[in-house]
Amino acid sequence: MAKALNKNRMLISKIALGATILVVLLSRQYWPEENPYHEIFEVIGITLVSLCMVGRVYTTAFLGGFKNDVLVTHGIYSVLRNPLYFFSLLGITGIAFMFNHVSVMLVLPLSFLILYLGLIKREEVFLHDKFGTAYEEYAQNTYVLIPRFVRYSTPETMEFNPKYLTKALLDSVWWLSALPIIELVEYLQAQNILPVLFTS
Repeated sequence: MAKALNKNRMLISKIALGATILVVLLSRQYWPEENPYHEIFEVIGITLVSLCMVGRVYTTAFLGGFKNDVLVTHGIYSVLRNPLYFFSLLGITGIAFMFNHVSVMLVLPLSFLILYLGLIKREEVFLHDKFGTAYEEYAQNTYVLIPRFVRYSTPETMEFNPKYLTKALLDSVWWLSALPIIELVEYLQAQNILPVLFTS
């Protein structure tokens, strides 16, 4: 089931990102570079993407190698039930802000939020069936996507698989790739190499 859910998530994610790229390539940013809002949203975007990268690596340290086998409730999982989705949503929102297109800033995070909520609902059925009352008790004390930092707890030592942490570090690099792509699109549009059909 987990593989099927992940396959659907990846397909929908690719479609949403593909549509976003198409809009960005063919439209002008709502706030041009000389507008102070352009820099403000870009800084906010970079900050959110940075938090996403760090958060996903930190989450993997607690989850790596145990997903669907053990109910992980310590570390970042003591704060909220779906930290990987939470940090990914921060990253998607950050990328949307870096694009400086109002339509992208509104539609992209909302699309992924709807996608994640649908996935979370199906995953929770799976986790409830597998872990029963233990999962029910855990769910009663943690929110789906809103952190409760006062509940943070972690053991002094824990076991994890280094290969998952390494993979998470390598994956985090892809989040930063959005910035040079955005800068390249801005340059190509400024040089009239890419056609600008509308403002979004």
